[in-house]
Amino acid sequence: MNDTCLMENICVPYKDGVEPLDLVTANILLKELDSGWQLNELGHLYKQYRFDDFMQPIKFANRIADLADKEAHHPDLTIAWGKCLVEIWTHKIDGLTENDFILAAKIEAIK
Repeated sequence: MNDTCLMENICVPYKDGVEPLDLVTANILLKELDSGWQLNELGHLYKQYRFDDFMQPIKFANRIADLADKEAHHPDLTIAWGKCLVEIWTHKIDGLTENDFILAAKIEAIK
């Protein structure tokens, strides 16, 4: 885990054999996000964003998509009227890595 702010880091590709973060480390990083992100029952990082109409979550999801491509780390997005649910985990290892928290911090910045 880096000691710098999550926002200042970039997502880096992980090689085979990388282990998911343990729960203690994940909770430390979750506290660093400090913005309503949670861990779901699968151990994925998630947050639901609320909006006043249908088009705002679509536009927000498009901004997330642009960011995700730049970071080469892609969340799952679910869009409905007035909301956008963002779920992040590192698919390659089926667990959480620091990349997931970096991406979450950067999503917060584009909200």
